Amino acid sequence: MQFSSTSDNAGIVEEIDFLIGTDSTSYPLTQKARNVNRYLDEVVSLILQSDGRWEFDDNNYTNLPIATTSLVNEQQDYSISGGTFLKILRVEVKDINGNYYLLTPISEKDIQNQAMTEFQETAGMPKYYDKLGNSLFLYPKPSSANTTLTAGLKVYYQRTPSYFVSTDTTKTPGFNPLYHRILSIGAALDYAMANGMTGKIKILTPLLTKLEDGLISFYTQRIKDESVRMRMGRENYGQDNESRYASDKVAFY
Repeated sequence: MQFSSTSDNAGIVEEIDFLIGTDSTSYPLTQKARNVNRYLDEVVSLILQSDGRWEFDDNNYTNLPIATTSLVNEQQDYSISGGTFLKILRVEVKDINGNYYLLTPISEKDIQNQAMTEFQETAGMPKYYDKLGNSLFLYPKPSSANTTLTAGLKVYYQRTPSYFVSTDTTKTPGFNPLYHRILSIGAALDYAMANGMTGKIKILTPLLTKLEDGLISFYTQRIKDESVRMRMGRENYGQDNESRYASDKVAFY
């Protein structure tokens, strides 16, 4: 569904007006875009809670959600954009031979008997990273003798959606088109609540809930090219009288 399609009245803007009887004067385009983006945030939040092994990214982006930056010799912390990065999926560092290696995520809670400033304090090839605020801390800090500094840090992440502006026309939401109406119904519902349109609220609320439930179900189940496999394993719960305490267990992987 396009943001606006005046030729056939099939856009998000036109459906908002159809649902609650508004126009560009009573419900200006700037307000519609604001509320559509509010529900776009909600959609992405629901997807990120549901998408499992197939990580979501807004279809409107023309690049991949993979960022690289240069390392600085013996610099430990590297800033990330808090307004763009919603989830960090993995972090890699390039060694002196130009090969990337996966780092292990840690938290300060994992370091119980040592000061963080003393943990892996000798510069070298990083093995771990800690997320703190809008920064990644590498342990140990990178050394030019062990790492390639140029484009030496690579981050895989999930990001904010591509938002609409009031002048958009042909741009479409970057998620499953079967659920684009969440944006138009949601923006219509916001107007109805702000203007005391009780009848419209009663009609639109269950429609929105049904679509959101469908969205969650779709993104939870969309990995159809992978299947859960089972294997039988035997585990013993005691060395004496082995046959009595043996138990078959099913493992999923």
